[in-house]
Amino acid sequence: MSLLDSGPDQVTVYPTADVDDGYGGTKPGPGTPVTIRARVLPTTTDESGEAGYLTGTEYRVYARSLPAGPWSRVEWAGQVWTVVGEPQRFGGSLRLAHDVATIRKRG
Repeated sequence: MSLLDSGPDQVTVYPTADVDDGYGGTKPGPGTPVTIRARVLPTTTDESGEAGYLTGTEYRVYARSLPAGPWSRVEWAGQVWTVVGEPQRFGGSLRLAHDVATIRKRG
């Protein structure tokens, strides 16, 4: 059994829907949220970067299949997060295929 199939974290994803606004935008989807098992690992911290700039905490979500897109809402660890950019989709064999998304805490 893989960590991609039975990760220790429970994540609820609210998928986005495409909007025909002439700009290729998205909006929160009308569908129901999807709860998945995943592994969530930190990528950056709240430490100060350059003088005058603060970096927010970001995490990466690793899952067998992640039904998220840019700006999808994610609930994890009792907090609300936003998917940053497009999730990466890794193909290959059925055992290795997985999705990875970076999430950032909503302010």
